Amino acid sequence: WSLFVKRTPLFLIFYWKHKILTFCYRETLAAQLDLAETKAESEQLARALLEEQYFELTQESKKAASRNRQDITDKDNIVSRLEETNNTLTNDVGFLTKENAELIEKNKKQEEEYKLKKEEEINNIRMYYEKNLHNEKTLKTQAVNKLAEIMNRKDFKIDRKKANIQDLRKKEKENRKLQLELNQEKEKYNQMVVKYQKEVNEMQAQLAEESTYRNELQMQLDSKESDIEQLRSKILDLQQGMDSTSVASLQPDETDGNLTESRIEGWLSVPNKGNIKRHGWKKQYVVVSSKKILFYNDEKDKDQSNPSMVLDIDKLFHVRPVTQGDVYRAETEEIPKIFQILYANEGECRKDLEAEPAQTMEKTNFLNHKGHEFIPTLYHFPANCEACAKPLWHVFKPPPALECRKCHVKCHKDHLDKKEELIAPCKVSYDVTSARDMLLLASCQDEQKKWVTHLVKKIPKSPPSSFIRASPRTLSARSSANQSFRKVVKNASGKTR
Repeated sequence: WSLFVKRTPLFLIFYWKHKILTFCYRETLAAQLDLAETKAESEQLARALLEEQYFELTQESKKAASRNRQDITDKDNIVSRLEETNNTLTNDVGFLTKENAELIEKNKKQEEEYKLKKEEEINNIRMYYEKNLHNEKTLKTQAVNKLAEIMNRKDFKIDRKKANIQDLRKKEKENRKLQLELNQEKEKYNQMVVKYQKEVNEMQAQLAEESTYRNELQMQLDSKESDIEQLRSKILDLQQGMDSTSVASLQPDETDGNLTESRIEGWLSVPNKGNIKRHGWKKQYVVVSSKKILFYNDEKDKDQSNPSMVLDIDKLFHVRPVTQGDVYRAETEEIPKIFQILYANEGECRKDLEAEPAQTMEKTNFLNHKGHEFIPTLYHFPANCEACAKPLWHVFKPPPALECRKCHVKCHKDHLDKKEELIAPCKVSYDVTSARDMLLLASCQDEQKKWVTHLVKKIPKSPPSSFIRASPRTLSARSSANQSFRKVVKNASGKTR
């Protein structure tokens, strides 16, 4: 018992110690369990977020693939439509070219037939009247010889005189008859001439109609070629855009840039008639392709390929902004927006030749000096002599002046009268009677500069074959003449010193 009593506290100690250790271990396990559950919940949330992101990315990938397929389908449809349009226009051009060739061949045949027929008829009429004239001359010669023989006889008898009188009356009767026949033949000839002249006029009218129709077909052909060129450029840009791996949204900008470099179009104004101040300007829609400059009355005519005028770029040889002296009838605020183009006559093709205003006759009272063709004139607007740099104008009493109609150099008339050496030779050597110029009005000064820059690039490097001239592309005639005058003035002043 005493031993049991002694051992009981130790047992209790071990018991409670075990209880305490068990409780601590249980608390530690509970804390670890809570930590593991918290970690599992965080991993589950992260997995849910990743699964949601994966689902969204999958949906976006499907939408992008669908959108890409739709874009490819749209591009294929556009390319197919453009190819169909290109084929249609190519067929139209082929048809128009064939019809144009047939009309030209038909026109040539008609002209040859008309010439042969006219020559044959003229030869027949000439031979007929030459034969009649020869017969008339023969008969009259015989009658005159016979009358002379009768008059030269000296032994006239009374019965012979009566016989001669009867013969004379008979000859007079025959003469009157022949005169009547001659008048009838003249009337027939006049009627025949009127008839053939009428036929000639009809054939000329028909020829004019055929020429007008051929002219319209040629202008339509030029317009179709311009449209085909534009469509080919678009097709090429679309094909390059489809082959490239660049973003689809950037391709239209690149296409527009390529088209802008090779082609320009927009609204310009041309003089309605000769006097700008009185008749004003007429708006035209202008398209510049690689070979032609096409003028349309409106955009509807452009859609219908119906230009009012076509200029050949190969015949273009000068483009420049104008000065106040060139267009003194224009308004002051319009001058910075106006530019001038010069081209050969054969490079122009108009729709209505009859409606074209008649060109003023070139003045023949010009003065030749060192290649210049000076025209006497007076300046009421500010202008200076380009030989001595003195004023050349006056509001009320301007001094006598001269202006070259080719290079537009201005100088005092006294320099030419006194035979001074201040005037330099003319820098322009083309024939002004075979060249034409046109004034164009842009909407603003920036547009004018853009058009002038683009057209200067289009001017051919070699001049038109019908012109032998100093190139005005790099240096205009007016500015070159100014520089030459200044050089001469400096040299002259140096000598006097």
